[in-house]
Amino acid sequence: MILLQLNDISKSFDGEDIFNNVNFEVKTGERIGIVGRNGAGKSTLMKIIAGVEDYDTGQISKIKNLKLGYLTQQMTLDTKQTVFEEMSKPFEHMKQMEMEMKKETDWLAQHANEYDTEDYKYHIDRYESLSNQFEQQEGYQYESKIKTVLQGLNFTEADFNRPINDFSGGQKTRLSLAQMLLSEPDLLLLDEPTNHLDMETTQWLEGYLNYFKGAIVIISHDRYFLDKIVNQVYDVALGDVQHYVGNYGQFIEQRDKYYEKRMQEYENQQAEIKRLETFVEKNIARASTTGMAKSRRKMLEKIERVSKPMIDAKSANIQFDFDRNTGNDVFHIKNLEIGYETPITKGINMEITKGDHVAIIGPNGIGKSTLIKTIATIQEKLNGEITKGANLKIGYYDQKQAEFKSNKTILDYLWDQYPTMNEKDIRAVLGRFLFVQEDVKKIINDLSGGEKARLQLALLMLERNNVLILDEPTNHLDIDSKEMLEQALDHFEGTILFVSHDRYFINQLANKILDLDHDGGTIYLGDYQYYIEKLEEKAAIQAKKELDNPSQSDIVAQQSNTYIDQKQQKREQRQIERKIEQCEVQIESYEQEISDLNEQLTLPDIYSNPDKANDIAIKKATAEQHLEEVMAEWAELQEILL
Repeated sequence: MILLQLNDISKSFDGEDIFNNVNFEVKTGERIGIVGRNGAGKSTLMKIIAGVEDYDTGQISKIKNLKLGYLTQQMTLDTKQTVFEEMSKPFEHMKQMEMEMKKETDWLAQHANEYDTEDYKYHIDRYESLSNQFEQQEGYQYESKIKTVLQGLNFTEADFNRPINDFSGGQKTRLSLAQMLLSEPDLLLLDEPTNHLDMETTQWLEGYLNYFKGAIVIISHDRYFLDKIVNQVYDVALGDVQHYVGNYGQFIEQRDKYYEKRMQEYENQQAEIKRLETFVEKNIARASTTGMAKSRRKMLEKIERVSKPMIDAKSANIQFDFDRNTGNDVFHIKNLEIGYETPITKGINMEITKGDHVAIIGPNGIGKSTLIKTIATIQEKLNGEITKGANLKIGYYDQKQAEFKSNKTILDYLWDQYPTMNEKDIRAVLGRFLFVQEDVKKIINDLSGGEKARLQLALLMLERNNVLILDEPTNHLDIDSKEMLEQALDHFEGTILFVSHDRYFINQLANKILDLDHDGGTIYLGDYQYYIEKLEEKAAIQAKKELDNPSQSDIVAQQSNTYIDQKQQKREQRQIERKIEQCEVQIESYEQEISDLNEQLTLPDIYSNPDKANDIAIKKATAEQHLEEVMAEWAELQEILL
C-alpha cells in the first residue's frame, strides 16, 4: 500500500533551485535511503516529506491518519521526567487499558458472591475483552520493549530512573531515537540516526530496523549502515533526484552506468549540433544551399538540449604519492604501553609491513587516537618498544585539523605552505579537492568542517609521505568526498595506519584490523567483513562450550525455568502464530503482485515501450525483494515455533 507520494515537487531558496519535479513514493515496509553531497538538499527533501517545510510547486498525498515519526539531527528531549517515564509515553493507551483491567478485577473481587448475576457476567465479559485487546497489542511486553531499546542504545538500568535533563546533548538525541522506535510509526524518517552512536550501538540499530514493521526513510553518511538497511536509494545531486532500486553498493554501480549513459547522450548531441552548425556556417551565404542551411538552423533551434551530466565528486585525480619507498618492515611494536600517566591497556604488540592498510577499531575511550599519536611520536610512550623501519616519511592527519581557524583565503593558505608553487598548480591541486574557480577565494574561517577537512587532506597529499597515519579521516566528509578519499587511499602504494568508525571505509581499505581492548587488542588479517565473521565464529564456539558444559547457576536457572507461567508461554506462542499468519497474507499478496507484473510485461504496449517496461521491471524487482524478506521472516518465526 502506498503511504505517501510526492508528485512533481520543486523547491528553491532565494531564487536558486534546490530541486525540480521530484517524484518520491513510500510504500508499506519499504526501506529507502536518501543520499547526496552536503548542501544538495537531502534534509530539505526530508522536511518536505515530514510536512515541516513548504515547497514551491507540486503535490503531496498520503493515507488518512498516517502515523509518522521524524528524527532530526538536532532533536533532543528536554524534560524533567525520568528516562523510563518518558519512554513509557508511546504506551499511554496500554497503561490506560491496564488501569481499566485493574478496575474490573477489583470489582470482581469485591462482588465474588454475585457470580451468577447479569452484572457480574457483564464485568467478566468486559475484563476478557480488555485482556484480549491488551494481549493482541503486546501489552504484556511493553516494559521489556522499553528496556530492550534503551539497553540497545547503550543506556544501563541505572539510567532508567535518572531525569532526562541530566544527560548530554548526544545522549538526549539517542533518547529521542529510542522514543521514536518505541512509538512504532507507520513511516519512520531518520536524518543521520547513527550520529552519536558507536559501532556496537549502530550494529544493534541495524538489527532493530531490519525487524521494524513500518516503512523507513533514512539520510545517512554511513554507507555500511545504508547497505544493511535500504533496498532503494534516492540520489539528490545538482538539482536532480534520481531513484534507484537496490542497496547502497548496487546504487553506486547503477549511478555510474546512468552517468555514462547520459554522458554518451550529451556527447552524441554535441557532435550533431556541431555538424549542423558547421553546415549552416558554410552554406548560409551560398544561393544554391541557403535553403538547406536555413532548414538546418531551424532544426538547431528546435533541439531540446541535453545538459552535461555531472557526478558531484566525479574525480579520480587525487593521488597520494611519494618519492622513495620504505623498507619491508615499517613498524615493530612490542609490549607498547600508552596513556598519559598510567597505561590505558596492557602491552600492545603489532607488526606493520610495507603496503599494509591497518584499521584500528574499538570502543570509545580505549585509546585508539592515543595509540596512533604515540606511533607518530606526537605523544610519548609510557613503556615498550616502537622500532621504525628504513626511509619512513610519516604524514599525520588528525580529525581536529578540520577545526582550525585562519583569516586567509584557501588559495593564500596553501600558497604560504608551498611558496615555490605557481598559482596555476596550486589551483590544480585545490580543484582535485573540489575547490574550483572562486571557491579558492573563500576565507577559511567561513568554511564548513567538510571543506576544512578537504583542505587539510590537500596539504597532506602535497607532503608526499610514504606512511600515512590518519585519525578519523572521513569525519566531516559527505559521501562523495569519502568515496574520493577512499579511491585515492586504496591506490596508495605506501603504508596506512588509521582510526575510523566508518565501517564501509574500513571494509574498502583495510587488509588488517587491530581490535583494541584493555588486554592490548587482537589482530585480524582481513577486512571488516572478515573481522565480523571471526567474531560470530568466536561467539558460536563460546555458546557451544556453555551448552556442553553448563555452570551450576545455569543448571539452577534451567530447573527454575520449568516453573515458568504456562499462560505466558501460550500467550507468546499465539503471538508468533499471528505473526506467521500476517506473513502468509503478505506472501500471498506479493506473489499475486509479481504474477500481475509478469503478465503486464507480456503485453505488446508494454514490451514495445522501454520506459514502461523498465518501470514494470523495477516494481517487480522491488516486490520480489519484499517477498524474499517476508519469506525469511516467516521461516525464522517457524523455527522459533518449533
